Amino acid sequence: MSYLRSVARTPRMAIAAVVAALAVSLLWLPGGDGGVRLAADTPGTPGTEPVSAPLRIVQANIKSNMSTAKTKADIAAAYAQRPDFVTFNEVTYRPDSWLAPAGYQLWRTPGAFTGETPVAWNTARWNMVAQGTWMISNKLRKQPSKEFELGKRYANWVSLQSNIGERISVVSTHFAPRSGYTKDQIEPSFKRLALLVDQLRAHGPVLVGGDLNVNYRAAAEYPRTTVTALGLTPVYDVTGTALPTGMYRNSTIDYILLASAGQYTVRGQSVRVVHSDHRQLTADLALTGSSASAFSPGTVLTDPRTSPRAVTALMVRSINLAPKGAVVHLATRDLKMAAVVKAIQQARKRGVHVQLLTSGKKVSPGERTLIKLLGTNVRKKSWVAHQRNWTRFHLPAASSLVSASGGTRALRIDSNRPLVKDAHKVATRAVVTIDKTSYDSLFVPFFKAAGRPL
Repeated sequence: MSYLRSVARTPRMAIAAVVAALAVSLLWLPGGDGGVRLAADTPGTPGTEPVSAPLRIVQANIKSNMSTAKTKADIAAAYAQRPDFVTFNEVTYRPDSWLAPAGYQLWRTPGAFTGETPVAWNTARWNMVAQGTWMISNKLRKQPSKEFELGKRYANWVSLQSNIGERISVVSTHFAPRSGYTKDQIEPSFKRLALLVDQLRAHGPVLVGGDLNVNYRAAAEYPRTTVTALGLTPVYDVTGTALPTGMYRNSTIDYILLASAGQYTVRGQSVRVVHSDHRQLTADLALTGSSASAFSPGTVLTDPRTSPRAVTALMVRSINLAPKGAVVHLATRDLKMAAVVKAIQQARKRGVHVQLLTSGKKVSPGERTLIKLLGTNVRKKSWVAHQRNWTRFHLPAASSLVSASGGTRALRIDSNRPLVKDAHKVATRAVVTIDKTSYDSLFVPFFKAAGRPL
């Protein structure tokens, strides 16, 4: 069969048999030596859990009365670590332009009390989907005073979604000091923080960074039982090492809290001496288990102004994260995207089977490259096929159907635009599903359009 010739329609009896097989057994289907893998037969790595790409968070208390030069130097020190997230303290009167350099965004509610604890994130990977400010304590002086109300504290938080659908919430907070009229505010502050975290964790893992003004290493001060009961886990609990963060007496008063700890792997922690009276605390983490899946059900949007390559990155990631033995069924009306061609080439080197279906009027250079790599025999495990009558089979403009990728089985991504080089210039919508029903409902028309006998 010529590559450019529209493929013949598969007999109805064959299609009926496939549907029956899907419904009854979801086992390997015959078809010569071709690789046809259904949702129930996705490969994985036995005995291991999926792990996300690394995450880095920096907790930075920037002493409020430092000079401009020292303040900027400390901020630069935090960003020199190329973090995903930064939680700041004591920066009420520092402008956002200082706190969020190019490539980062910042959230806080402006104000003398609410603006002290902003959160910043790396926009190359993360986009804000929700945000807010939460009261932690409101202990006021008994007598009116012009002095600063040390007991009035807030947390700022953001819920973020990565360009491939990962979701996490990050909270920045700063507890009142354990002295004077606020000496009894530590436990109530933990409880207020936990109320916020409980609301956020319904949408995914939560990270908290902040100066909590209680020494982790002082058994008489740190309310371990309360913190554990609230489901908050300091990174120190996981590593077994409490790092000195306060320059005064080397106390451990800055924290990075995990909620829930079982959703993370802690890869390391460190402190860095800066000009402030607090060392900067850094934790290197990864999401694990179901939280580590690179894909979550929902919609990913390309906005030419803010996230021009969101859908492209999503499609490429679905191929890049497919393990050896997985099958990628990729359909696109046209293929003129070098990143996709490269991802397919690398996937084949890893032992991933790739089956590509296109419909362009002309064969693009990328397609010719892939024809040489994959061949055009649709009875094989990897191939390239062409179908000019695209609408007849009700296929999306582009779709990635992957048996296993990024910790997800039965991944399906449908885009309303084909995979072409200018796709990032227009608004594009991709829908992600990770259930067998959605996966299998596209499986049959994909093979029918390719002329693959089943």
